[in-house]
Amino acid sequence: MIAVARELIGEDAVQLIKILSEQDETTDDELIQKTGMKLNNLRKLLYQLFEQSLVSYRRVRDKDAGWFKYYWRINRTGLSILLNAKKRKVLGKLKERLEYESKNMFFICQTDNVRFIFEEAMETNFQCPTCGGRLESVQNREAIHILKLKIEEIESSLSD
Repeated sequence: MIAVARELIGEDAVQLIKILSEQDETTDDELIQKTGMKLNNLRKLLYQLFEQSLVSYRRVRDKDAGWFKYYWRINRTGLSILLNAKKRKVLGKLKERLEYESKNMFFICQTDNVRFIFEEAMETNFQCPTCGGRLESVQNREAIHILKLKIEEIESSLSD
């Protein structure tokens, strides 16, 4: 969850997630005391985390003051949904790459370490357009194998 918060919102969000994960729920006032943040900055971060479904809250009216008091907590279900959505996105990109790697034959310039598909290599008469060196056929079985393993790994984690 910390890595997700860091990626989506930033380092300040990480501090909030750590504090929230230590308790079932906590108030704005308690978070201000623990973080030293100003109320507006704290609420801005909390609402960003809420929009990403990483935290949730319940609102209770304070009988003495008449104000609403917010109790914040980690939303583990939201995190699971968010992580699965990210996994599906990565899975789609890996499948696209696997198809590209499987359907093409590749050639490489050993000098420039640039890879070309067959059609591109054929257009240049199998010579590197940069250095003029000969393009050599290259096998991508290992890349295909690694892609298949990663796809299986993500698919099995999604079915859990």
